[in-house]
Amino acid sequence: MKLEYGSKSQEFDASGTASATKVMLVNSDGANIPVFLPPDKINLSNIELFEMALEVLYQENFPNRAENERFNKVDEQLQKNNEMAGKAEQAATENKQYLNAISEITEVLIALAISQNGGMVTTAYSKVATFVKPLVKDHRYSNGDIISGAYPHDSNPKWPRGTQTIFKFQMQATEGYTYKDQSLSDMLQQGVLTVVMPRIE
Repeated sequence: MKLEYGSKSQEFDASGTASATKVMLVNSDGANIPVFLPPDKINLSNIELFEMALEVLYQENFPNRAENERFNKVDEQLQKNNEMAGKAEQAATENKQYLNAISEITEVLIALAISQNGGMVTTAYSKVATFVKPLVKDHRYSNGDIISGAYPHDSNPKWPRGTQTIFKFQMQATEGYTYKDQSLSDMLQQGVLTVVMPRIE
């Protein structure tokens, strides 16, 4: 049953005051359905009155429609949020894998660089030294592990104290060393660390 706009009229109460705008909805079967709107709606266009009348009918016959629509919108938003969270989590996982790959490649390049015969040139060495991680408290190190730190000696005028320097752990393969805030100088004296120097010209 498709309803169409039929007519409109102003309704008055016993005192002669406008009380409602009556909109008649009709269909091809001859049905006439009166819908009462506020009296001030009389001057609206037929299209606007028709839409308002349909809305009143809908609300009367389907009172939970608005609430259902609201729940549907909330559900849609939750699904979108879940999708976005899933994408963000996937991106974070991919980013972590990417960073891990970069870290591994960096470590390989550093190992290759410090193993060069005669040492690296100073400029390259300084760049590599900034990528090498510093000592981490309570971390256990193994033979061959590489760290960076400030050079602790004053003995070389071409390599002053405090210059960022690469150090390499040196111990038996079965041994380990846990860093507990010892000074680099003490660790060098103990023979736990060796200095990896650049090619100073």
